[in-house]
Amino acid sequence: MDDALKRVLVVELRRRGFTGCLPHFRRRDAGRISLLSVQHFSSGGSFVVEVAACPPAGHVTSWGADVAPSRVTARDINDPRPRLGNPNFPGFGDHWFVYGPRNYETDGQTVLPDSHYVAVAEDVVVLLDQAEAFWSTTPV
Repeated sequence: MDDALKRVLVVELRRRGFTGCLPHFRRRDAGRISLLSVQHFSSGGSFVVEVAACPPAGHVTSWGADVAPSRVTARDINDPRPRLGNPNFPGFGDHWFVYGPRNYETDGQTVLPDSHYVAVAEDVVVLLDQAEAFWSTTPV
């Protein structure tokens, strides 16, 4: 799945001005840092894509730690941090991109055709417009 994300999602994120590498990406401009992180389920088979934003100077965590602009990730931001594809985006809700069985399931080691993983990565790209709307309207 990561290979397909690199060939499809990362290419699109680069086109949109993002830096970073899987799983964390950032795009800096004068008014904000737009953040996107991919988080795989611990047992495989699915992942979420979280988006967030912070001031261009970086982020100060709830416990007072400074996170530099070049190091901040969506996971560093407490709220809002919506997940792409959730039906209430950008509100509370969940959405998992499912690409296969969990590793503890009977068919957990099954590898599907590459086209399957590419299609899942393309599903994420389609939802990047949700993220762009979030980034352009969320105060930092």
